[in-house]
Amino acid sequence: MNGIVEIIRNLLRDILSCRMDVMGMACQQRAKFEGWLKFELAAALSQQDGFEQVKLEQGYPHGGRSDIGFLFHGEKWFVEMKTANTNWRAKGLENITRPVTRNIDGIVDDILILKEKAPPAKGLAVICLFPIPVRIWKQEKAKIKYHLQRIELDGGLTPNTLGQNADFVEMTNQYGCCVFVIEIV
Repeated sequence: MNGIVEIIRNLLRDILSCRMDVMGMACQQRAKFEGWLKFELAAALSQQDGFEQVKLEQGYPHGGRSDIGFLFHGEKWFVEMKTANTNWRAKGLENITRPVTRNIDGIVDDILILKEKAPPAKGLAVICLFPIPVRIWKQEKAKIKYHLQRIELDGGLTPNTLGQNADFVEMTNQYGCCVFVIEIV
């Protein structure tokens, strides 16, 4: 049996890879796609063995709503998702400035929400950082690491948790999307 993180990471890779039309547009325009991805992931989860009662915007036990809630082999899980656009330039991407600092703050907020509201259930943070130029992914990872370290520090995560769980989905030979699925305890 695959672990839940691996299952969700593979589903996300499949969703993003199969919908290059949507992802290409999102990356080119630096347009967030969290709502669309939430529906795609929930639909994919509902088709997987071991997943039951998949619900969008499911309430936490003590107030507030998660992006997705479900049972996995009888155990309750809540998911918070964030798509965070970047300012890095690459051929084929519009030169639009996006509030990267605010996007990182939003990711940290979601991690803290999971830590506070998910227990006694378990939590998963699903993060898509995009667009990531291929040259940065392959040769200048320190630029990504800077933001990941801030998320880890402010979110109370073990150092290098995000770096070890990064999955790059290449959209073109110029850019792609970096996906993270992290269990929050």
